Amino acid sequence: MFDKEIEAIAKCTELIKDLDEDAKMRVIKYLIERFGIGTNPVSYTVMQPNHQATKAQITEGNYQTTHIVDAETIDYPTLKQLVIKNYPKNEPEWILSYAFFASKYGNETFKKEDVVEAYKECNRYTNSNKMNLSNNFNACIKKDWIKDINKDEFILKTEGVEYAKEVLSGNSTSKEVKRAKKNKPSNETN
Repeated sequence: MFDKEIEAIAKCTELIKDLDEDAKMRVIKYLIERFGIGTNPVSYTVMQPNHQATKAQITEGNYQTTHIVDAETIDYPTLKQLVIKNYPKNEPEWILSYAFFASKYGNETFKKEDVVEAYKECNRYTNSNKMNLSNNFNACIKKDWIKDINKDEFILKTEGVEYAKEVLSGNSTSKEVKRAKKNKPSNETN
């Protein structure tokens, strides 16, 4: 069992070692998505350091089983908490935050419809948001947060993931955009 894993690691390492960082990331992300890795809690069999296992021990399960949980995902607010805390300061930041969740923290592709669903889930989908969705998506692309990979799918770029983490921590560097109040026309005469 372990020999196949080591062989797979060696082959993958050999094949991607000469690629640039972006290409390595694309290959790894593809493999993760292709095999559905990370979509369910995973148990790993872990040997103690310097411990040699016998076939009988492996068969009998005489190993410590550890559940790996990504601790940073626990620290993010939920979508509803995000609305209450009002961490995103403008619509591009809201889109980035929704995309961050939709892409499973920047690990998968997402669609514009996923962002719209997040808007609806938070009761923030207004006519104004609907009308300006494309412009705000384009603002995210201009800021190098999001990249379109085909007509319907997007990925979060490294810059987008890092800034989304800042926004979700309440550390947005943008100025808050508030709706302007409409002034009533004055009836005064000059």
